[in-house]
Amino acid sequence: MGDCLLLTSPLRALKQEFPGFKVSVLVDPRFSDCFDLNSDVDEILVTSNEKYQTVGRLLIRRFHAIVNLHGGPTGLSYSCAAWGRRFGVEGYQYDRLYSALIPRPALDLHTVEATMELFRWLGVHAENPPPLHYAPHPEEADWLRETLRDRPYVVIHPATRMETKQWSTAGFASVGNLLGRSGWHTVLTSGPGEEAVVGEIAQDLPASVMLFGLTMPQLAELIRGARLYVGNDSGPMHLAAAVGTPTLAVWGSSDSKRWRPWRVAHRVVQNPFDCNPCAGYQCDVAETPLCIESVTTRQVEEAIQSLLQETGADTPALATH
Repeated sequence: MGDCLLLTSPLRALKQEFPGFKVSVLVDPRFSDCFDLNSDVDEILVTSNEKYQTVGRLLIRRFHAIVNLHGGPTGLSYSCAAWGRRFGVEGYQYDRLYSALIPRPALDLHTVEATMELFRWLGVHAENPPPLHYAPHPEEADWLRETLRDRPYVVIHPATRMETKQWSTAGFASVGNLLGRSGWHTVLTSGPGEEAVVGEIAQDLPASVMLFGLTMPQLAELIRGARLYVGNDSGPMHLAAAVGTPTLAVWGSSDSKRWRPWRVAHRVVQNPFDCNPCAGYQCDVAETPLCIESVTTRQVEEAIQSLLQETGADTPALATH
């Protein structure tokens, strides 16, 4: 989800400079909504569960350029299936199968800037990648306004798939209580299979609203209407950036320089560790992930206060305790 949303910035730069280009994006079904109603994408090609079915559909397609942004075998097989010049990145497997190899961007670049480096090699001249983009969905926005009765609210999305990126439920509950005492309503959301995390937090936030099973357009409009988004390093964090909502991200194992919210008012709360960044599948230096566990509630609350002061949110000032 995050990779797809982060691609919307370079795609916008590409279409602004070359509006006559027809752009197709090949994407897994669960993330196709990342490009829904996006005017920079002319065609969304959705992969099938069976790889050979996707390959079969691509065999009859012809493109002037095929750009593979992932170096694994699946991306390679899809790139080779369609007709057209194939572009990969230096260091990809089976690099001889590509028509040309793009120099690998520096590892310390933000992911958006790294993708822009690839696009610049192909001829895009934009120096400053634009913000991420997620198109408005008016019908979903109307439904949410009726559901939430136009009350000012913040969205807290407290779950993520990796333990090394998951801040404590007690921490999120404490932040929700602080916001509640300041006049904000709290909306708790989760992805599939993460409902238990939200339920645990809701026990300490009796006035909160829990919204489960939201589609991506619904979640986007919910976050777009919020005064603030609070969560971990996750796909919904990038969705918050794509709709322009001030974003507070609690950070653990991954590289915040490369993956932080792009071109939106935000704060990242992260403590330095020599082992950061890491792959994040498990903590290799301790029994539990110290990086995310070390983040304190006070750090997050102070970051929220700073972010609200920067954005001039038209809501009551945070209560202190």
